[in-house]
Amino acid sequence: MLPPSQVPDTPEPGEASGPTEHRSLGQLAVRGGGYLVGREAIGMVIRLVGVVLVVRLIGPRSYGIYSGAAAFVLVIATVAQMGSEVYLIRMTGDVEAHHYNQAFTFLLVTSVAATGIAEGLTFALGSLLRPIGVLLPLRILLLSIPVNVLWAPSQAAIERRFGYRLMGLLELGGDVALYATAVPLAFLGAKAWALVAGYFAWQTWLFVASWVTSGLRLRWDWSRPAIRDMWRHGLSYSTAQWANRLVDLVNPLVVGTFLGAAGVGYVAFAQRLVGTIAFAQRGAYRLGMVAMSRVGSDEKDRLRYSIEEGSLLQLLALAVPFACFGVAARWLVPALFGHEWTRALPIYSLLALATMLGAAGFIQTTFLYSRGRNMAVTGVAAVQAIALAVGSVILVKHIGLDGYGVAWLLTLVNLVVADHIVRKMFSFSYKRILPWVVVLSPPVLFPLVPMPWAFLLLAPIALVLLPPMRAEVRRIVGLIRSSMLSPTKGALLEPTP
Repeated sequence: MLPPSQVPDTPEPGEASGPTEHRSLGQLAVRGGGYLVGREAIGMVIRLVGVVLVVRLIGPRSYGIYSGAAAFVLVIATVAQMGSEVYLIRMTGDVEAHHYNQAFTFLLVTSVAATGIAEGLTFALGSLLRPIGVLLPLRILLLSIPVNVLWAPSQAAIERRFGYRLMGLLELGGDVALYATAVPLAFLGAKAWALVAGYFAWQTWLFVASWVTSGLRLRWDWSRPAIRDMWRHGLSYSTAQWANRLVDLVNPLVVGTFLGAAGVGYVAFAQRLVGTIAFAQRGAYRLGMVAMSRVGSDEKDRLRYSIEEGSLLQLLALAVPFACFGVAARWLVPALFGHEWTRALPIYSLLALATMLGAAGFIQTTFLYSRGRNMAVTGVAAVQAIALAVGSVILVKHIGLDGYGVAWLLTLVNLVVADHIVRKMFSFSYKRILPWVVVLSPPVLFPLVPMPWAFLLLAPIALVLLPPMRAEVRRIVGLIRSSMLSPTKGALLEPTP
């Protein structure tokens, strides 16, 4: 393998040689986006099959216990990781072997310290944790944090060279490891422990496989200046990530308090459906972070185009599959997962609608991250966290499980904050996405309306037949086609003449 100092400029197999900086940003973005979409689409199938098998076997209560434990662990892992992969990705110039070693050293210290402190807190505050039954699985899952965190340097090395083909293979392998472990154990009656074991298998695969394939040979390298820089970056970058992860704790703490482990399981199941169907969002964040970082702040036209077109494409990539699944969900979910899971369908609809409507804000926060505006993103995330926590406490207590979904719609107030921050840098418009919100929002809510009245929600789709909407469809199809067939033009990132 090449020395680690050369890893960032190493081309993927089958790609033209030469430094990444000398290739077209559009070419890299489209090729990387193709790998990400392909990986996420295949991963969606694997995860869907895995979830179908596991949740049928373990039921809502056991799934709620595992999901609650995993939510707490992800918060601690995010604290321990301190945004180190973004720190490495955003470094200018060549990233040498010692940079990766210093990041590895930093993460080894933070992950071990975070694990020890978190384990201690489970004994000090265990009586406050919800849902009931989460404590022992949580203590076991906390031991996975160092493995979870320490693959960040290898991930950064691969992503700096737009190595999304390799990342796609690694992450697909992780999905397989998770469910190849969890499904047999679920068949054997392991309940929540099946997914605990699968979680360990998943994280171990990602750590070992990324380390081997990245070309890095990570070792201890303590540098006080480097550690100080990573700490400062982590405190500013990770505060937003911490706020986002704290949002995930609302389900176990609030829903778990009022509705128990089964309620947590229903919400977690709805979240899993939304996350699985919204596979394009994960790829958009990772690709957007790298691509937007390479567009200068003075290139207003390119930035405006990226925000507007990115918001539209993200909205469509979310809304179309959400709507299709929503229409079929009342028949599909009981057939695949079992009738006991139909209770989660209203929550799915509300969460899907909130995710779809938040597409523009998602692109805007990705842009803010690419500009290093970490504290601005923290403010946006804090508004979302506060809105969800307050809304959930009030609504879940008074109207039950569906109150959690309504509370998520209240979190869209954070779009106002993100919009205000971005507009201080340049102006942009929502006129391209508003017609699609009108057309696609009603079908997403299909499971909320009794039959046969639910079919009335499909009526707005007829608006696509109007000449302006037909023209927009042709433009979008042509844009994607030209980008995939001629990626050197970079059509997805460049304003049209």
